[in-house]
Amino acid sequence: MSKLLDLVNSPKDIKSFDVGQLEELAREIRSLILDVVLKKGGHLSSNLGVVELTIALHYVFDFSKDRLILDVGHQCYAHKILTGRKDDFASLRSNGGIAGFPKREESIYDAANTGHSSTSASLACGMLRYGHDGSQIVALIGDGAMTGGLIYEAFNDVKTIGKKFIAVINNNDMSISKNVGSVAEYLRDLDTVRQPFREYGIKYYGSVDGHNIQDLIKAFTFARECKNSIIINVHTQKGKGYEEAEKHPDKYHSYSPSRAEGGSFSSCMGKKLAELAARDERIFAITAAMADGTGLDAVQKAVPSRFVDVGIAEEHALCMASGMAMSGAKPYFAVYSSFLQRAYDQVIHDMCLNNCAVTLCIDRAGFVPGDGETHQGVYDISFLRSVKNMTIAAPKDFEELNALLEWSADFDRPLALRYPKYTPVHKYSVHLPISEGSWEWLTPGGADIAVLACGAAMNDLAMSLYESKGGFDVINARFIRPMDAGVLDKLAGKKLITLEDGVMSGGFGSGVAEYYLSKGMAVPPMIIKAVDETKLTHASLKELMEMNGFTQEALWRDVARLKNLCD
Repeated sequence: MSKLLDLVNSPKDIKSFDVGQLEELAREIRSLILDVVLKKGGHLSSNLGVVELTIALHYVFDFSKDRLILDVGHQCYAHKILTGRKDDFASLRSNGGIAGFPKREESIYDAANTGHSSTSASLACGMLRYGHDGSQIVALIGDGAMTGGLIYEAFNDVKTIGKKFIAVINNNDMSISKNVGSVAEYLRDLDTVRQPFREYGIKYYGSVDGHNIQDLIKAFTFARECKNSIIINVHTQKGKGYEEAEKHPDKYHSYSPSRAEGGSFSSCMGKKLAELAARDERIFAITAAMADGTGLDAVQKAVPSRFVDVGIAEEHALCMASGMAMSGAKPYFAVYSSFLQRAYDQVIHDMCLNNCAVTLCIDRAGFVPGDGETHQGVYDISFLRSVKNMTIAAPKDFEELNALLEWSADFDRPLALRYPKYTPVHKYSVHLPISEGSWEWLTPGGADIAVLACGAAMNDLAMSLYESKGGFDVINARFIRPMDAGVLDKLAGKKLITLEDGVMSGGFGSGVAEYYLSKGMAVPPMIIKAVDETKLTHASLKELMEMNGFTQEALWRDVARLKNLCD
């Protein structure tokens, strides 16, 4: 590690540096970020773009007393390096290491755990409204987050609170993909259109070169001394200092040094949906700034007129999709499980109560390695299973996902297809035709114990153990709602294990027990294997599975426990 960075153990250590030293420090921090992320993976482009910006913020403010809220939290790497975590930076996103997002449990300098966009201003309002001791509250907001409606709800409240709030807009024309819509156009010309902020009672300062430390220090010093709430517009380059990331900031947004062999559910879904859209003009593909991540770039290229990117605005995306369905279109909204949470009211109120033929393509359902708690897709089964008119399915492999998508084209009610960030490893000989609620017996049947598995990772686990040990049956419970009543009735005299990569409360296993109770039948002896929400952290998929008991050894112990009940 180089000399200047060796001298920095806390932000206070940089306050005696001159501008030349701060510029050299920026080069050293950028070099450290590149060295670690190119080897281990992580969010690269966004972090390279905010190095000087972060240094200047820590130079002007004292965030051991003041508060810095990062929106979105993935731009926190330089912040972590400056706040006493540089020696641990090589452990980034690893189990037991430092997180890739702010974590209050890690440092006093992390004001809030933030992993989703557009939340910072509301958090700031809360901090200002209660327990405020006069410290400075600063929100560093990516311009992509400015399409999220929550930002404007908070800005509307700032004037009411009557206390000072500082917003720094990191303006780089990017969300994950290129920014879209009127807000993006407005932000590009923000210096000449200031009136909306005045209406919110917020001053405006800008624009500032986000890579000129001297200009940044001047702007932040002005903000610190200002008596009123203020927005500072800072222009940065996403991927700054690394040529490939500068050219392709979207490709290097979340970088992985190794790509999974065998493809992904995301790319499989995108290719199939592009095929369906090419032959059915009713089909539209919708994303909330996640075209590449969800595989919808395939639709964007093949049928651009029916690809819709609304920016980071999940609530609008789903409400709009419902309106399209009411008009006769067949919309597909591809969204990460942890981001679908943001549109739950639209799931209930607009999509399902209107019984709209909208299909949710829920990506990253289940365990998500690396990103930690904020991005785990383990709640969607529970929060969707109780909603009127909703049908939920989870394919065991790519072939079944293609079959479900083909079937979905003529399905005229709300539908959710959930699939993980995982590449299936088992080669299945059974692929029965899709019909609503139908399950598959993957083994001959006749055993006293049956494992009911939901989704790819769970079916792979069950079949791997079956092939090595035997002694039980495996059923692919590909429909979570409705369930296969015929199979459940047949299993009434058996002993059951349910496998799901979601939380237990309200999940698939709970639904199995509810089925028997609702029929006045005795619930069979059963073990529900589900996610323990206390054991979600930044770790590899293998480690997350092990922590939560999804291993062959643990599953075999459960089989043995049920066998002992027979003896």
